Amino acid sequence: MKKDILEMQKVHLDNIINERKDGIGKEIEDKFILNYTYDAISLEGNNRIPFEDVKRLINKKIFLDYTEREQKEVLNHVNAFLKLKSFIDQELDLSEEMIKDLHEIIVEGIFQGGFYRNVNIQLMGSMHQPTDHAKVYDRMHKLFTEIKSKNFNSKIEKAVYAHAGISKIHPFLDANGRVARMVLNFYLMKEGYLPISIPFKDKIKYIELLEIFKIEKNLVPLTQYFKDLLINRYEETINSLEV
Repeated sequence: MKKDILEMQKVHLDNIINERKDGIGKEIEDKFILNYTYDAISLEGNNRIPFEDVKRLINKKIFLDYTEREQKEVLNHVNAFLKLKSFIDQELDLSEEMIKDLHEIIVEGIFQGGFYRNVNIQLMGSMHQPTDHAKVYDRMHKLFTEIKSKNFNSKIEKAVYAHAGISKIHPFLDANGRVARMVLNFYLMKEGYLPISIPFKDKIKYIELLEIFKIEKNLVPLTQYFKDLLINRYEETINSLEV
């Protein structure tokens, strides 16, 4: 039922945007980028820039009274999303090299990005042991092969599987979550859906659902969560345009 609702919402919003000639699509995108970036840096747990200052930093590109790293995380995330959007505009298929490019942009000026890790790591509070560093290349290659060949129940499930797969492999030393959520949005946007953001208030729930996939290989709860987020995003966007 929710799938039907989502598809109707998608068509409805597309019609609204196509009928209007006031650049509302760009306005919707700009608002999303702001919220998406704030949620992304907040989920990491170390960035203390509040929403209003994230907005000032993005809009005015002026440095504020925060650490250089915190501010670079904000601006880098915006640049990475714009790069992601360029992939969509060029109708490209996502590749490992493109993911490395996104990672490099996300951590630019912070540490050297764009390379898979060469050490083993353990995630605090997780029962799942990320892939051995010696197997990261093979697991990432296998993941992309599965994304292309696997029969998914829906286009949304495909996006969630790609996201969860990268989260499970944890191919980089840092910023894996931001990369994985970019990948989720790549596959959603490629199919004509709105991109989505995970709100900070859902952090614990989100981590728990990822853990279910990593330990039990059960993607259903995480897929349903993302479907609900997508439905809510369409509902809020449509309502804001119809007032």
